[in-house]
Amino acid sequence: MNAMKNTTDSATHHISLIDTIMKFLSRVGILLSVPLLLSCQNQSSTLQPALPVTTTENINLNPLSPQHAPSSGFTSLVAFGDSLSDMGSYTLVAQQSYGLGTRFDVRFTGLPYQAGGQFTVNGSTSGNWVGDLASSLHLTISPHLVGYGNSLGRMYLTPTGGTLPSPNPCAFGSPLLNSHLPDCLDFAQGGAMIQNPNGVDHEKGALTLPISQQVSQYLHEFHSFHGSQLITIFAGNNDVLRIFGDFLTALTVDVQQTVATENHRYPDIGPIRQQEIAMHALIKVYPQALAHAEQQIDDSADNLSHIIHTVHQYGGEYILVYTLPDAATTPFGRGLPYTLPNSPQPTPLGYVCDLSATGSTCRVLSLMIQRFNQRLLYDLRNEPVKIIDDHELFAQVISQPAAYGFTNVISPWCAPTLHSSLLCNENTPNTTAGADLENLHTWLFADLLHPTPAGYQVLSDNTYAALKSFGWLKP
Repeated sequence: MNAMKNTTDSATHHISLIDTIMKFLSRVGILLSVPLLLSCQNQSSTLQPALPVTTTENINLNPLSPQHAPSSGFTSLVAFGDSLSDMGSYTLVAQQSYGLGTRFDVRFTGLPYQAGGQFTVNGSTSGNWVGDLASSLHLTISPHLVGYGNSLGRMYLTPTGGTLPSPNPCAFGSPLLNSHLPDCLDFAQGGAMIQNPNGVDHEKGALTLPISQQVSQYLHEFHSFHGSQLITIFAGNNDVLRIFGDFLTALTVDVQQTVATENHRYPDIGPIRQQEIAMHALIKVYPQALAHAEQQIDDSADNLSHIIHTVHQYGGEYILVYTLPDAATTPFGRGLPYTLPNSPQPTPLGYVCDLSATGSTCRVLSLMIQRFNQRLLYDLRNEPVKIIDDHELFAQVISQPAAYGFTNVISPWCAPTLHSSLLCNENTPNTTAGADLENLHTWLFADLLHPTPAGYQVLSDNTYAALKSFGWLKP
């Protein structure tokens, strides 16, 4: 994916109907042109669930969850989720890229690996919010499983830096005080979905154990949760992003097939007629594709709420559930549709997706995320959980960056050639955008979707403040 340029002039690159037609007829990438046609047709979608609105405040004020801290404080932190909560499940990829025997020759001395492994800017300032929160609570936490696939099959990291072909859970865990459990209780894995085991890059070797399996694995090994554990569940990002991508693909394929069929039947039709056929095809397929996407979003939120209910059934008491930040305001969202996988062209200099435009790809993504969040809140209205509203938090950070110490909430700090911040470290800044070590602590995004250590710290600080407000921390 391509990095967004830091610019404020979007008007000069407004995508007009003529631009869209030219893209379509020149075959510069059907995938780009069809979603943009959404803004030219009369179909509009609110993408809102047909159910009563449930607010974060309503859930957090209900008396179902604990009203006070554990008697001896929290003895461990348990995390379930995806790359945003992953403290190093794919460190093996970074070790293979930067370790001994490579031209970088960075020795592995344990987790976190300074050269990479977490989805952020790795190094001496490396930090994921889960680890930051654990430190604030005077706890330790490490990945439950560290592994990845290669030509030999899946391999798993051992404490010495070697690998084994069989899973080696808790390779880096150590016993906790006042607990019979090790501290390897970060089950989150990059690319993980809620129930689908074939998450992002699974075919390339990523483990992507879904949230349902993460919880099952915990229960298989430890049998139940304990009243002195703080349990965080932050998931759904990959589900919504895949649903969004599938929605655009459905529109693209249908329009492409319809135009191809008409071209075969009537080889002499001109460009204007081709565009009319594309528009009619889009208007026809749009409602069905949208309804299917809406149902998938609702099902995903429902499935996550069922998993959360299971956590409570098996003894979980102090449960934090996170809403999804608006991916439409990330560098990925700002660059849509050019930041989509396999885009035939990079993001034009100065281009910013218009989030206020009905039918723009970034607006569709934003509304899908809002639908997921609202459905999840509705499902959890009678569950003994507390909500951390990351959607609102990151909206505030992006609209008022200076209040949080940020000077850049637009561009990725990591070099775009890395593809992902998994392999980003302090030696790989996006120098073209002006990134360097001196400004690392003032940039929000590491890559197109993941925060820098400073961004994760905001999430951790917000969670810690919420724990105080809930009365879950001892004075």
